[in-house]
Amino acid sequence: MTKFATYLHPHTCYTSQQRDRASFVGYSFPYFSKVRQNLAKLLQNYPTLPIKKAQYSDYLRVHTEDYLKTLALMALNQPVNQLPKLSGECQNLEYCLPGYLYGLGGMLEAIDWMKKGSLERAYCFSLPGHHAYANSGHGYCLLNPLAAAARYAQTQGFDKILIIDWDIHHGDGTQSIFSNDKSVYCISIHSAVDIYMAKASDLKLGTTTVGDAIGHCNIPILIQSFPLEVLASEGLTGKFYHGEESFDIFSEALSKIPGKPDLILIFSGYDSHKDDCGENITNWTNSDFERLTKFVLDLAKKVSCPVLSSHGGGYNLSVTLSAAVSHVEVLANY
Repeated sequence: MTKFATYLHPHTCYTSQQRDRASFVGYSFPYFSKVRQNLAKLLQNYPTLPIKKAQYSDYLRVHTEDYLKTLALMALNQPVNQLPKLSGECQNLEYCLPGYLYGLGGMLEAIDWMKKGSLERAYCFSLPGHHAYANSGHGYCLLNPLAAAARYAQTQGFDKILIIDWDIHHGDGTQSIFSNDKSVYCISIHSAVDIYMAKASDLKLGTTTVGDAIGHCNIPILIQSFPLEVLASEGLTGKFYHGEESFDIFSEALSKIPGKPDLILIFSGYDSHKDDCGENITNWTNSDFERLTKFVLDLAKKVSCPVLSSHGGGYNLSVTLSAAVSHVEVLANY
């Protein structure tokens, strides 16, 4: 058995249109392409999974047919009846559909190897997806590869799935896709009052109240000085935590998951690093990402299940790369 392998092929950033002909905004496709390029160099000594391209039908497990057809028409510069609900950060990401197919393909390949007992753990690069809903997207997330991978895994006998998301932003799209689904359990650690999420989504979705109501676990982290009375005035209810509590709360959440997972999936975002968006919130360092990874691997060893980690957010390039390497070193060797 191969203990660990990566999937960082350039195909995960293929486009259907020449890059200089499409304009992207903020930390969109060009930035993530640069992240992939650098990660491939830094992690080149690890075993690599072969290239695999998913099919559009693989995304139909989590997205509506109308949504996928509309995106395909947009990528072909064809007229559509109605534009889908997409935030400004998703501008022109429809031209990245080939990359989304290869990104998901890597996860499917990893799952196939895991089913055969040939692979224990994997780190796969894909364009991000945890803000993508069944028929909409925001925050640089057009499609949700990790959610699609979870559904594919279930067709391969991995009936119970645990999805862990430690990106600083709440995985609202993933939570929505698996709302009230007892076969997939989501744990999300995130900023409780993130400015971006307040504008693009609904902060209530990331509360413990909503998480509990739909069968998932939210761990919202507050900035130390945040006035608690403001939460109630904004309709934000439930429990809230501070960064130094996050590890104990996360460890407790892992100990209380309903049932035994057959597969653990991670959306490994590094924007929760103290030198990125996590300053004064999570305040995590590289060693903290190592600690989080060990918590997950301890559970995986206990229940004898494989672990697939997918690259998430992170908007300070050097910080993202070093944190990702720290995560991968533990994933590969612990």
